[in-house]
Amino acid sequence: MPGVFFKCVNCIKMDYSVEEGLLPREAIEFDFAEDALDYETHLDEARDVKFTQTLTEPLSIGSHITCTGTPTEDIPWFAINIGCGDPESRGDIAVHFNVRLPQNYVVRNTRRHDKWGPEETTAFRLFPFKVNRPFTIEVLVDEKETLWAVDGEHYCSFAHRSPSPLGAGWVQVIGIRDTDLKIHKTDIYPTTGPPVFDIPMRESAAHPRQQDEPIWRPNIIAKLPNGIPEGYQLVIYGRLRPMLHSFAIDLMDVHREWPRANVLLHVNVRAHADAQLTRQLVVLNAHLGAWGPERRQRSARLVPATYTTIRIVRGPGEWSVYTDNVLIGEMEYRASPDGVKAMRIRGDIYPEDIYVSPSTSSPIQDKK
Repeated sequence: MPGVFFKCVNCIKMDYSVEEGLLPREAIEFDFAEDALDYETHLDEARDVKFTQTLTEPLSIGSHITCTGTPTEDIPWFAINIGCGDPESRGDIAVHFNVRLPQNYVVRNTRRHDKWGPEETTAFRLFPFKVNRPFTIEVLVDEKETLWAVDGEHYCSFAHRSPSPLGAGWVQVIGIRDTDLKIHKTDIYPTTGPPVFDIPMRESAAHPRQQDEPIWRPNIIAKLPNGIPEGYQLVIYGRLRPMLHSFAIDLMDVHREWPRANVLLHVNVRAHADAQLTRQLVVLNAHLGAWGPERRQRSARLVPATYTTIRIVRGPGEWSVYTDNVLIGEMEYRASPDGVKAMRIRGDIYPEDIYVSPSTSSPIQDKK
């Protein structure tokens, strides 16, 4: 709720001078019942602001929906629904993309026979929507899921359930007054986005960063124009998110989100699985038309909110992955390593420096 902040009542002393056992006066005087009633009223108003476009032909692989609009302060949420049946009488919804501005998260779900399924809320990016700021949402229909991008950057995916969007008859936008919908076919997703940079090659890991090197952002795709030669390493230096959940690094054969690239190496660090344990789970795999068998080990010891260095070393017959000079996993080649031409980072690591340099078998010393 805007303007209301809650702190732990058991804290001895907080930075805004609240003593143990006391709540801020504004919290004590806040009328929660009135706020809940206002929220329900806003929801009813949002449901009355809707635009429905009937599909002239069924959605198929490569169908691309573009939705633009601007959230307003008087409507607390908006939604994009892809459904079938009668949209005015509780028809089935194959994909419900619900942006909840007060809570700062997006819910995805399916409604079948007037019953909602389990909600999904995880995403690859921080919440990108703000009141009075225009947005562009792209929806790409794939064989097994829909992909969602916000302002040119991939945000999340949602696996097909029953009913599937491939059988949808309409697309509906609720809660946005100035919405515009366009539905067509595409050969690439997202259709707009930030530039794709080349990852620089350095003489050694000790070589200083050059002024013309890119400024890196989270959740990027970058080119490896020279690949990763044998005896070289890909180095990623960055900060871990304070609420560390997971992150993934993919070595791919092409620099794009869709159509899907082959992933010659997938490195996934999962801090959320058995988070009470002292080491995080590391999953290694490859996607060559389909996922292969996973290689799993609880070998990472990363500290949230700190900086870390990740190195992926190309050896004579395997990829070796290090974090802060500690080996956390190895996987044999499942396709020629010469095919690596791009890299993708997703999740809870914010890169500040990325480069390729020579490496030796030692996790500490580089070639001179």
